[in-house]
Amino acid sequence: MNRNRVILLLIGLLAASVIEAKNGPCSQSNCGAAKCCDDANLGGVCYSQDNYDCVSDNNGKLTLCGKGLLACSNVCFDPSKYKCENAKLSSGATVTTPKPVTPAPQPATTPKPATPTPSNAQTPAPTPKPTPTPTSGNPGNVPCGNGNCGAGNGCCGVQCFNPQQYSCPVDYITKVGHLCPLGFSSCGGKCYDPKSYHCDGKDLAYGSENKAPTSATNVNVPTQTAVNPNPVPVPTPPKVTTPQTTQTADLRIINNCKSTLWFEARYGNFGKNLPGQAKTYTRAFPGESVDYVIPAEGLEGTRFWAKYGCDNNGKNCIIGDQMQYYPEGGCPAGGCTPPVDSLFEATWGCKPGSACHAKNPTTWFDTSQVDGWTIPYRLTANGATNGCDCVGTKCGFSGVDASRLDLARCPTNENMAYGGIASAMVAGKQTSLSSVDLRIIDPKTNSIIGCMSPCKKINWGLPFGMAQNEGTKPALWMCCPTPDPKNCNANNGCILPTECRNGPIEQTKFVNAVHDMAPGIYSYSYDDGVGLHACPAGTVTYTMEYCPPGSSQFPHP
Repeated sequence: MNRNRVILLLIGLLAASVIEAKNGPCSQSNCGAAKCCDDANLGGVCYSQDNYDCVSDNNGKLTLCGKGLLACSNVCFDPSKYKCENAKLSSGATVTTPKPVTPAPQPATTPKPATPTPSNAQTPAPTPKPTPTPTSGNPGNVPCGNGNCGAGNGCCGVQCFNPQQYSCPVDYITKVGHLCPLGFSSCGGKCYDPKSYHCDGKDLAYGSENKAPTSATNVNVPTQTAVNPNPVPVPTPPKVTTPQTTQTADLRIINNCKSTLWFEARYGNFGKNLPGQAKTYTRAFPGESVDYVIPAEGLEGTRFWAKYGCDNNGKNCIIGDQMQYYPEGGCPAGGCTPPVDSLFEATWGCKPGSACHAKNPTTWFDTSQVDGWTIPYRLTANGATNGCDCVGTKCGFSGVDASRLDLARCPTNENMAYGGIASAMVAGKQTSLSSVDLRIIDPKTNSIIGCMSPCKKINWGLPFGMAQNEGTKPALWMCCPTPDPKNCNANNGCILPTECRNGPIEQTKFVNAVHDMAPGIYSYSYDDGVGLHACPAGTVTYTMEYCPPGSSQFPHP
């Protein structure tokens, strides 16, 4: 991710919590460093004391709850908001706090979230399903993916796992893969069943993403009516048109390719559908375009890109499923594809006439090839472009021309060896880093559908990438992470901008190809190209055209 995206979308990186669920008797001997809880409903469960407590409810029954939560009739709740009276939850803080108990060993099962009691005012926190411990092929916190997981096992961060039982979904909050039972999603490091829970932006809440929580009768909370003093107008859903139609929408995306594309439109930390839209994706046949209208009050962290080879529901795409589906979660059977898609991203400012225009009058936007590319494109702006990209008295935006991006020029023998490391263990095999193929190939047609950057190739998981830790050599010099600028050196996994530009990434074939085909567009983290642009909100509209005239067709045969 390039440095501009920090402005467009701030993502908090939270450490993933790990709770063990083992088959067989639950005891200290087979829970390892974890503890054992004889939950009244779940049975024996191994759990981590860092994130969960085994508490006794009002009936003396043990319940596995999130850290700091209490239990009432086997339902977990937040004691700062609720109390347990007559075996029922009611509003008001709990005066006394029962201490967690250490239960006797019991048989363990894979637990399901306990059902919390929702209300119209506040929702007691649900108990997420504990995360199972993966296979034991990788001892300790050693980054997996270097052949230490064993044949057939997957890799999730530092954890190996059996893909027939578990998955590594991208967390809705942290945007980092988190080990969960198969079919579950992750919210702030907590695994949950998307049919029963949803991630509300801060934590888990009861009720599926597409179904509002049902009011409960055992919570004594007065009914409240929410009043929005400044209601936001609901924009028009995306409209499929032809490029010849006069553009009035804030953004138009055109499919000028010979293949059908599906346009994804997301916003915010969780990749939600845009306001007023029932889904995130819209099909565009060759020659069609899709118009998007942005609310007058603006919208933060929007991302638009094209997907290819999808089913009739816009899913299970050959390329382009870079984020989990919203709201149901999950990825295609083979996992989410690398985020190499040619995209347009923007944080939209407030339009003239809106109450917030004076405070937020600017739309910030960019395109980037830091992770790679798929489809050639051209971005143009219409309207008051003489107010864009002002430096002193000099203003103007002439567009972004990436029409010459050609998958035929994706390097097939990239040299990523550096710092005395010429090979890496990938999928159990010692693999050369001096001649790496960056292409993504459609296995059914053998056509080229994407090109990965050196960083994305080396740090992305199998099967697309090499699953190497970007904080260690040589991935360190391909990705240039800067976790702590005040204490930054290669020995602690940190590269400063000047070191990055003077390092090997600048000399790679990938960077040289992007600089030649798409001048001025970012090709690695600290590229000096002009990446971030700014225009006055509401007076400029944008057109993103895939496969513009004169460009190579997609996919490449």
